[in-house]
Amino acid sequence: MRDAYPGGGGRMARALRASGLPRLWAARYPALAGPLAGARAAAHVSGSLERLPRPYRVGAEVALRVAGLVPARGSAPTTVYNRLTRLPGFGRFLAVTDALALYGALDGAPDGALGGAPDGAPNSALDGDPDT
Repeated sequence: MRDAYPGGGGRMARALRASGLPRLWAARYPALAGPLAGARAAAHVSGSLERLPRPYRVGAEVALRVAGLVPARGSAPTTVYNRLTRLPGFGRFLAVTDALALYGALDGAPDGALGGAPDGAPNSALDGDPDT
Protein backbone atom coordinates (compact mmCIF):
# COMPACT_ATOMS: atom_id res chain seq x y z
CA MET A 1 0.00 0.00 0.00
CA ARG A 2 1.30 3.42 -0.89
CA ASP A 3 2.05 5.75 2.04
CA ALA A 4 -0.51 8.56 2.31
CA TYR A 5 2.23 10.97 3.39
CA PRO A 6 5.02 10.75 0.84
CA GLY A 7 8.37 12.42 1.38
CA GLY A 8 9.05 15.82 -0.07
CA GLY A 9 6.08 17.41 1.68
CA GLY A 10 3.41 16.41 -0.84
CA ARG A 11 0.20 16.36 1.18
CA MET A 12 1.57 18.43 4.04
CA ALA A 13 2.91 21.10 1.68
CA ARG A 14 -0.48 21.33 -0.03
CA ALA A 15 -2.24 21.56 3.33
CA LEU A 16 0.18 24.27 4.43
CA ARG A 17 -0.45 26.31 1.28
CA ALA A 18 -4.21 25.86 1.67
CA SER A 19 -4.02 27.00 5.30
CA GLY A 20 -2.81 30.46 4.38
CA LEU A 21 -0.18 30.37 7.12
CA PRO A 22 2.68 31.41 4.81
CA ARG A 23 0.78 34.63 4.03
CA LEU A 24 0.22 35.18 7.75
CA TRP A 25 3.93 34.66 8.46
CA ALA A 26 4.85 37.18 5.77
CA ALA A 27 2.52 39.73 7.37
CA ARG A 28 3.70 39.06 10.94
CA TYR A 29 7.41 38.66 10.29
CA PRO A 30 9.03 40.95 7.70
CA ALA A 31 11.97 38.53 7.44
CA LEU A 32 9.59 35.94 5.95
CA ALA A 33 8.03 38.30 3.40
CA GLY A 34 10.58 37.62 0.66
CA PRO A 35 9.96 34.76 -1.79
CA LEU A 36 13.13 32.82 -0.90
CA ALA A 37 12.61 33.12 2.85
CA GLY A 38 8.94 32.24 2.46
CA ALA A 39 9.77 29.16 0.39
CA ARG A 40 12.40 28.02 2.91
CA ALA A 41 9.98 28.58 5.78
CA ALA A 42 7.19 26.60 4.11
CA ALA A 43 9.56 23.78 3.14
CA HIS A 44 10.94 23.54 6.67
CA VAL A 45 7.50 23.52 8.30
CA SER A 46 5.98 20.99 5.91
CA GLY A 47 9.10 18.82 6.06
CA SER A 48 9.16 18.89 9.86
CA LEU A 49 5.46 18.07 10.14
CA GLU A 50 5.93 15.32 7.54
CA ARG A 51 8.40 13.58 9.87
CA LEU A 52 5.97 13.32 12.77
CA PRO A 53 4.55 9.91 13.69
CA ARG A 54 1.45 9.09 11.65
CA PRO A 55 -1.22 10.11 14.24
CA TYR A 56 0.47 13.47 14.76
CA ARG A 57 0.88 13.96 10.99
CA VAL A 58 -2.83 13.39 10.51
CA GLY A 59 -3.61 15.83 13.33
CA ALA A 60 -1.25 18.45 11.89
CA GLU A 61 -2.77 18.09 8.44
CA VAL A 62 -6.28 18.45 9.84
CA ALA A 63 -5.19 21.53 11.83
CA LEU A 64 -3.71 23.08 8.68
CA ARG A 65 -6.87 22.36 6.70
CA VAL A 66 -9.04 23.86 9.46
CA ALA A 67 -6.82 26.96 9.49
CA GLY A 68 -7.66 27.41 5.83
CA LEU A 69 -11.37 27.48 6.65
CA VAL A 70 -11.11 30.60 8.82
CA PRO A 71 -12.64 33.46 6.80
CA ALA A 72 -9.95 35.82 5.58
CA ARG A 73 -11.79 38.01 3.07
CA GLY A 74 -11.55 41.64 4.02
CA SER A 75 -9.65 40.77 7.19
CA ALA A 76 -6.11 41.80 7.92
CA PRO A 77 -3.77 38.78 8.23
CA THR A 78 -3.14 39.58 11.89
CA THR A 79 -6.90 39.48 12.54
CA VAL A 80 -7.08 36.02 10.99
CA TYR A 81 -4.08 34.92 13.07
CA ASN A 82 -5.74 36.22 16.25
CA ARG A 83 -8.93 34.31 15.40
CA LEU A 84 -6.95 31.12 14.96
CA THR A 85 -5.14 31.51 18.28
CA ARG A 86 -8.52 31.54 20.05
CA LEU A 87 -9.45 28.09 18.75
CA PRO A 88 -8.73 25.38 21.34
CA GLY A 89 -5.22 24.01 20.82
CA PHE A 90 -4.41 26.30 17.92
CA GLY A 91 -2.41 28.83 19.90
CA ARG A 92 0.29 26.27 20.65
CA PHE A 93 0.17 24.80 17.14
CA LEU A 94 0.64 28.27 15.63
CA ALA A 95 3.52 29.04 17.99
CA VAL A 96 5.25 25.84 16.90
CA THR A 97 4.71 26.44 13.19
CA ASP A 98 5.88 30.06 13.58
CA ALA A 99 9.08 28.88 15.26
CA LEU A 100 9.68 26.24 12.58
CA ALA A 101 9.05 28.80 9.83
CA LEU A 102 11.45 31.33 11.33
CA TYR A 103 14.12 28.70 11.92
CA GLY A 104 13.77 27.28 8.41
CA ALA A 105 13.86 30.65 6.69
CA LEU A 106 16.55 32.34 8.72
CA ASP A 107 18.96 29.45 9.27
CA GLY A 108 19.94 29.27 5.62
CA ALA A 109 20.23 26.56 3.03
CA PRO A 110 20.45 22.90 4.05
CA ASP A 111 23.92 21.42 4.46
CA GLY A 112 25.48 20.51 1.14
CA ALA A 113 23.12 22.75 -0.83
CA LEU A 114 24.27 25.77 -2.74
CA GLY A 115 25.15 28.23 -0.01
CA GLY A 116 24.92 25.56 2.68
CA ALA A 117 27.63 24.96 5.22
CA PRO A 118 29.93 22.15 3.97
CA ASP A 119 31.09 21.31 7.49
CA GLY A 120 27.58 20.55 8.79
CA ALA A 121 27.36 23.73 10.87
CA PRO A 122 24.28 25.88 10.31
CA ASN A 123 24.72 29.06 8.29
CA SER A 124 24.60 32.26 10.23
CA ALA A 125 24.18 35.72 8.80
CA LEU A 126 24.58 37.17 12.27
CA ASP A 127 28.34 36.91 12.53
CA GLY A 128 29.17 37.65 8.90
CA ASP A 129 31.15 34.43 8.51
CA PRO A 130 29.57 32.23 5.81
CA ASP A 131 31.42 29.15 7.07
CA THR A 132 29.70 29.02 10.44
